[in-house]
Amino acid sequence: MFNLVFEGVLGVKAGYVLSGVIWAVAVGFAIGNYACSLVHRLPRGRLILDKPPYCGHCGTLLATKDLFPVFSALLLRHRCRYCGTPFPVSHTWTELLVALLLVLCYFRFNYGEQFLLASTLGVFLIVLAAIHANENVVMNKMLVLVAVSGAMLRILLDQSIYPAVEGAFYALVLAVIIWRKKLTKVGHIYTLPPEALALVVGGLCVGSALLPEFLVLYAAIWCFGAALSKTRLTSVRYSVALGLAVMLCVLYGPALALLAL
Repeated sequence: MFNLVFEGVLGVKAGYVLSGVIWAVAVGFAIGNYACSLVHRLPRGRLILDKPPYCGHCGTLLATKDLFPVFSALLLRHRCRYCGTPFPVSHTWTELLVALLLVLCYFRFNYGEQFLLASTLGVFLIVLAAIHANENVVMNKMLVLVAVSGAMLRILLDQSIYPAVEGAFYALVLAVIIWRKKLTKVGHIYTLPPEALALVVGGLCVGSALLPEFLVLYAAIWCFGAALSKTRLTSVRYSVALGLAVMLCVLYGPALALLAL
């Protein structure tokens, strides 16, 4: 398991590895900062580049000193400098999680095509979960982005599109069985509920070979989140379970398969 976690940097000099980690954290903070704009703007029908960064409450354009990832939020105690209105703590967590994601992808794949696609998939999953947490909605646009990036990664890793298609098909069959009472019919087309769509997208991202491991992880994390909700300590959305299960399979799939045996 240890070798798999650090497979991408095995044999690389420690100085180069440290440089790679620093670069991953710095780029991760920057990407996470832009991801926060997506989290705020997409549910409101705005584009990420249609206006410079601004306070979501008073509309004041933010200065450079307000935009340093993580540090600005901590110094301001998660309040707008200009109107004092609190902004979601999830913005800081998004920046931290994206930085951690890039570090883990670097350790696993080093810098290259696999790193790029795995990081892209992870960022979209984090944005999906953050929007779900803040706005209580799972956006189909984000599910499409997750599906596209996940399919591209699977094709690169498996050298074939069929494992991704098979994973999505088996997940679709399972989703229809589980959520058959929630299916809605518009004309001659049946529509799946968001929970079912998330399961299908997850199956696409992990492929048929890792689908059993993904389903076990997804169910376990989701049930754990439901248990936390009942204790009123916190609430774990199913989009969070989806993101964790998918990325664990993407990064450490071979080890999970061996553990299952």
